[in-house]
Amino acid sequence: MGHITAYSDRVKQMNWEAFHFKPLIIDTLPDLKYPKHHSNSFTFRDALLEAVEQASGKTLLKLIFITPDYETIHKFYGIGYLEDKTVFTVEIEHTPKFKAWFTVIHDEHHKSATVYNFNKNMYSSQPTSNLKHITFQEHTGAFIDHFIPNQFIAEQLAKEKADFLAPFIQMEARIDMKALVESFVGLISEKGLTLQPPTHNDAIYTEFEEEAGYPFPQLIKDYLSLHNGIDRCAIMGAEDIYNEWKQWKDIYDDWTQEDLLDTYSTNEGKALLMYTTPYWIPFFDLENGNFLAFDFAPNTKGTAGQIIRFGADQEIGYIEADDLVSFFESLRRPESEIEDNEWFYTAK
Repeated sequence: MGHITAYSDRVKQMNWEAFHFKPLIIDTLPDLKYPKHHSNSFTFRDALLEAVEQASGKTLLKLIFITPDYETIHKFYGIGYLEDKTVFTVEIEHTPKFKAWFTVIHDEHHKSATVYNFNKNMYSSQPTSNLKHITFQEHTGAFIDHFIPNQFIAEQLAKEKADFLAPFIQMEARIDMKALVESFVGLISEKGLTLQPPTHNDAIYTEFEEEAGYPFPQLIKDYLSLHNGIDRCAIMGAEDIYNEWKQWKDIYDDWTQEDLLDTYSTNEGKALLMYTTPYWIPFFDLENGNFLAFDFAPNTKGTAGQIIRFGADQEIGYIEADDLVSFFESLRRPESEIEDNEWFYTAK
């Protein structure tokens, strides 16, 4: 099909004439009854996604929608990135209904053409003038390459992330079990908490290893030999630890190394300046998407098995304690000294 191009490194060198834009009418837009309704943008987006997917006959990963500036770009174009790593190029017909909807969702103050970035979970836009060194018509292939979804280069991105983490990985952390038992059991007793007895977690450890590509850390196995969670407390059991770790690994897998790394923030140099890594294993639920975790990829000033704080509300990991024993000891202070730690007790 002349409108579909297989993605490869050569795409970025291709010029405008190398691409064929299939005429496409968006005929699934409803009558526009409430022009100011907040849902209009998503109705418009979904109609475009559906039309492009149906026209291509393949699952659509992402759609780039380019609007006219009526000086260099006089038509509406779409770049569909398909599941089989091909690119589907379309020219969208400017019908009266399409124009009415576009007028509602488009910021008329944008003087240059605008690039909309759509998928089922994403809606964003920027003027093409933000792309300083490439233009849609003069550098068409490079323009298309600039917006490729991560799925197109998944192996390359995974290698970049693995290469970055490799020098920091330290799995051989150990713990003083006598000191751990004393601090942990003492904490449970002093706070009047109900401990869930330890269980055999071999199935969970096997699942973890298959997903992670490395064995479940012995340090955490030793820790979980003491319990399988605490009632109404932020301390997590084996299954919750694995499930939460897996959710954060999904985020890590989806993001690029550039997305994950935050060089604008600072910490003590003990934890990596990253949003998450597969070597941070959450064990303590601070709620609202925030956690304390064991760190098995510490920064140059850190130590393996240190306790870090990370999550939805934080750009990077921050050091919480040098190890698990010192963390539990910090929680054994008199109640009057930990009034700001309401998160220790939960409604779960």
